[in-house]
Amino acid sequence: MPKMVLTVPPELDGRRVDRFLADMLPQRSRTIWQREVKAHQVKVRYHTAKSGDLVHTGDQVEVEWEDTPAVGPDLDAVTEIDSSLIVYQDDAIIVVNKPRDLVVHPSRGHWEDSVVHRLHPLLGNDGSHFRPGVVHRLDQNTTGLLVLARNESARSKLSQAIADRQVHRRYLAVVHGQITPLTGRIDAPIGRDTKNRLKMATVLSGKQAMTRYRTIALTSGYSLVQLSLDTGRTHQIRVHLSAIGHAVAGDVVYGGGHPQGLLGGQALHAGQLAFSHPETGQPLCFTAPLPWDWKELGFLSWQVVQESVFEEEEDLLYPCQKWATTDLLKTWAGYCGGP
Repeated sequence: MPKMVLTVPPELDGRRVDRFLADMLPQRSRTIWQREVKAHQVKVRYHTAKSGDLVHTGDQVEVEWEDTPAVGPDLDAVTEIDSSLIVYQDDAIIVVNKPRDLVVHPSRGHWEDSVVHRLHPLLGNDGSHFRPGVVHRLDQNTTGLLVLARNESARSKLSQAIADRQVHRRYLAVVHGQITPLTGRIDAPIGRDTKNRLKMATVLSGKQAMTRYRTIALTSGYSLVQLSLDTGRTHQIRVHLSAIGHAVAGDVVYGGGHPQGLLGGQALHAGQLAFSHPETGQPLCFTAPLPWDWKELGFLSWQVVQESVFEEEEDLLYPCQKWATTDLLKTWAGYCGGP
């Protein structure tokens, strides 16, 4: 029976215990965690948790769960591996460059194809139903880097590292207009949209959320922005940028519309991922080129604002390759990592 002890970080203070577990361990759904709470498999501050209990900063949450049979896709029947997704792999982890229009794990409406499907023979059976190895996610139409765990030890350590903000994810986005100031942060709580429950929105009753941004290049009507997250709310970047009037280009859900030449979805890309290896402690950093369907936007007349695509704060701790903005713009209109 798998067991784990998690420490509640400040940004999850006051969260219901089932929501806390779903945020910390996204390889299992909130519904499954609710079931484990009711089955007395969860303890908070060494006492058995009850439905509706809240967790607070510094609390120790101990959880055990039963491995139950999966109902849905037979992942064990998957034998082929899509090696084109793999950026790096070893015995403990796989780093993936996810393409557009691909979900991370099987879910309703996506039983036939996902990152998990395509790499399942390389992922351990950790009893997490349809999410083996998953420690964080990207939206279906967001491209770029994520890390998967190949065994329970790596998954546990990566989950804790994410909770402790020791996994650094930096994104690139083309947004409408010019953000003022050019560098700053968006600090606004996020919750369900009261008018459309399928969307998220900035709402006073929502969860704390903070996004940092740097404008790295400008062109008529658009900005190329680098973003990083202090929290990890659903659709956080898209919601925050939409809330300040600078929606991600191509994001039809949150008001971005489709600029001419952009194909398939929003221009949001997880371009850099840095963390310490869960088994060896070795600092790692990966960078993914822009997706091919951004290519036409590269022909626009861009003006450089920042010399470096990514800020160099994490570069001091991790071996991140320096990416000059001028180099990005020179190659953007040509080969952009696509076919």
